[in-house]
Amino acid sequence: MAATGCGAARSGEPAAHPAPRQPAAAASLPASGPAGGRAAWTGQFTAYGSASWRRAWGVAAQGAWGGGNLAEISDPTAPGDGSALEVTYGAGSSDNKCADCPATGGGQFYSDLNALGLSALADGSTLDLAYHVKFPAGRDWGRAGKLPGLYGGRIGQESGGNHGNGWSTRYMWRGANGVPDNGEVYLYTPTNSGPTGYGVDEGLGDWRFLADGKWHTVEQLVNRTTGDITVWYDGRQVHSAPGAASGIGSLPFGGVLFSTFYGGHDTIWGPASIQHAYFCDFTLSPSVQH
Repeated sequence: MAATGCGAARSGEPAAHPAPRQPAAAASLPASGPAGGRAAWTGQFTAYGSASWRRAWGVAAQGAWGGGNLAEISDPTAPGDGSALEVTYGAGSSDNKCADCPATGGGQFYSDLNALGLSALADGSTLDLAYHVKFPAGRDWGRAGKLPGLYGGRIGQESGGNHGNGWSTRYMWRGANGVPDNGEVYLYTPTNSGPTGYGVDEGLGDWRFLADGKWHTVEQLVNRTTGDITVWYDGRQVHSAPGAASGIGSLPFGGVLFSTFYGGHDTIWGPASIQHAYFCDFTLSPSVQH
């Protein structure tokens, strides 16, 4: 998909190592994918937070936090219906578990494919998630942070140090080797564990997230049967990890884990000043979309 106009020991993370607007309810209907491929579901941000929007996304009752940091904006350059979600990250912020952070930042919620009536996607072997993200020029990347990805199995057992009947493939930006904006897949499965007992860094530095005030596309395909994970950035394949998520075959796809924050769980992760990021036009398909 081409770009288009649309630790520390208690940190809980491993250290780094060498598009007229449509009603929100329309988001659950099949539509064209981001580069013309057929999507089984699209998620926009028109009427964000309303009951109709929650139904259109199949928002789960559990696992959400940080709603005050998430706000709908209108952006004529945004792919999809022209709506986007602005995320605010406070100075020095981390995730919601940080007791002594000076500010809150980011937020999280889960979509549920079964609530959307998409059980065939949930039970399928493969699922592809694509969305658009924009970072303003001059972004303070801090030390590292999370970005949305897929999840499967039971909510609450795929992140935060919990390796239960769940898995997730969120992205991270992470500083390493003097580069602040390295991309990676931050992988959780029932059996894997990073150095501090949390997630595993997959493909650290295989691509970089650009902070240039433009929309960029990021896409991941997960195969539950083989455990393969493939990532594309602006339509170019940047990461392939055959078998990296092995052992998730019995855990169905849950949907989108919209999760973004700096960290980690403590003050070492956050930015020196208030930061923003923008997201739009989420799509799901059983096959590659770009």
